[in-house]
Amino acid sequence: MKQKLYRFQPICVPGSDRLSSLKMNEVWFSDPTSFNDPFDLRPNIRDLVPDRWSDNEDFMLARRKALASLLADGNAYQGALFIDPALMDEFQAWISDETNDELDWDCRLRAAIGTRIAQFGVVCLTPRLDNLLMWAHYANNGQGFGIEYEVDWGHQSQDIRYVPVQYSSNVPELCFSEAMFTPHQFLQRVIASKHSDWAYEQEIRLVCLNGKGKSIELPTNFARMTSLIAGYAMPLPLQEHLIQTATKLGVEARRMKTSEWGGMRDERIT
Repeated sequence: MKQKLYRFQPICVPGSDRLSSLKMNEVWFSDPTSFNDPFDLRPNIRDLVPDRWSDNEDFMLARRKALASLLADGNAYQGALFIDPALMDEFQAWISDETNDELDWDCRLRAAIGTRIAQFGVVCLTPRLDNLLMWAHYANNGQGFGIEYEVDWGHQSQDIRYVPVQYSSNVPELCFSEAMFTPHQFLQRVIASKHSDWAYEQEIRLVCLNGKGKSIELPTNFARMTSLIAGYAMPLPLQEHLIQTATKLGVEARRMKTSEWGGMRDERIT
């Protein structure tokens, strides 16, 4: 299924701006530590096993044996994109450790999982071009621009995933056992959970599991840039810069127009 998604960008200055640096189908994956949401991709991870079980040596031993069985099965983690070699090594060290110092391992496993999450790069997209708050917050009150992509949900890649964000009234609290035993669900919860205060964004994010702070070229059957859209308050000289950039990239140039009744629509720039 194909869908149009949009990314909002701040005001541009010719020669030194995000518009000038655009290349066809090359997408910048941001470092989430720069996001304005202090909890984004920074969930609270700890051992959530109830005390009555965590104090039971037989239970803790059984948990290590269960993970050892999974690691011994070559197919158990097939397609589990969250588990990389470094995290796998840490799991192996945990099941092989004979000191059973659970407090030490609690810190060590949380750190290892946090290190894995810190590798992720993110592109924030939305299906709504006429979202006034998005233009205000991410495109300098309409002085910036939007990028339209046509994405195909049927072409997920090994390292890059489309993920609709789920909004909740609470920041997610995750158990590191989830990363061990249900890594597929764990990955989804980590990369696609945000506080409900951000629900107006209706975010669909593009997540690269092995790259951040860099541009990555995407296959055209995965995501294709189709338009550049000038904000409703973009100065005319910068609109000309946008038109020239769109022509160079071979995509359509459009602009947003506000209406007297408070709505917005886009139109092609001729």
